[in-house]
Amino acid sequence: MYRYASLIAVLPLVLMVAGCSAGTEKTTGQRETVPVAKPDVESAAFFDDRLTPAKLRAVDPCALLRGTDLTEYGQPSGDVLSDLGACSNFMKTHDGKPFNVTLYLQADGFDFSKHRIAGLPAEITADSDPCFVRVAYQGAEGILSSPRSMQLQLDTELPDPCSAAVQIMHEVVEQIRTNPPIAGRGPAELSGIDPCTTLDPVVVRDTAMGVTASPEPAGIYACDWHADNGVDLKVDFATGEPETGTLPPADIGGVGAAVLPSSELNNCRIEWEHRRTPANVNGIERVQVQVYNNNKIPMDACANALNAARAVKSKLPVG
Repeated sequence: MYRYASLIAVLPLVLMVAGCSAGTEKTTGQRETVPVAKPDVESAAFFDDRLTPAKLRAVDPCALLRGTDLTEYGQPSGDVLSDLGACSNFMKTHDGKPFNVTLYLQADGFDFSKHRIAGLPAEITADSDPCFVRVAYQGAEGILSSPRSMQLQLDTELPDPCSAAVQIMHEVVEQIRTNPPIAGRGPAELSGIDPCTTLDPVVVRDTAMGVTASPEPAGIYACDWHADNGVDLKVDFATGEPETGTLPPADIGGVGAAVLPSSELNNCRIEWEHRRTPANVNGIERVQVQVYNNNKIPMDACANALNAARAVKSKLPVG
């Protein structure tokens, strides 16, 4: 008989594995013998220098899943790339029931205060179907921000799916720390490109109406620039068909880009298709450039966003 032991009840003791390089508060186990760092999920710090954006972008998510002991639960199937930095395995348990697991290297979250997995702040939605388990690797600053995390989604008929999800996530984190599988990618794949390198400081200054701002990673496939005058700039990589708006597409260096203004949010978003890839179930890699005019200063958000989008487009490799 196969063992599906419940881990949820013992998470604070069993899964508080040390490995956090940042944190302002210490907690201890039940016997108060081994101090464990408790990262501040409200700060923008990275909680482990082995889980920085550059290192996570280099990782192969499918190899990470294969490196966990999925055979404990059943017979693994083939890899399915489902998003940037995401991989699924739609397998069967030893009893022939579904065991569908997807790993996302980038996700958001809500409450990371209750659990730790491999020493990292964790969130477990044990009351949902499927079960979602997240471990945060970067904190958050700002009202609209949330901690950046990895996410494991498990859809199965096992009586305690979150225990299996926690165990798999624990193995994922330890793999990244000790022996991360490096992805073999082509130069044009967005999953291997740092979005914070796509804009020069001069372009950022011009976009923010003469105010400089430094790049701030927002997970591994997005980057923010926050100027002191309330102008924010964001570059985001994603998959799926670009949205079409009511305005005609704009040329940004030989590519038609959607122009998507929002008067309610005082922002403008530019989207375009970067490339098509049959290896990914979503099939299209797309780029988004957004400009937010939070203080409603005199500016044309769409004109500035288009200029920034042209600069980003010129930096991205083609292939």
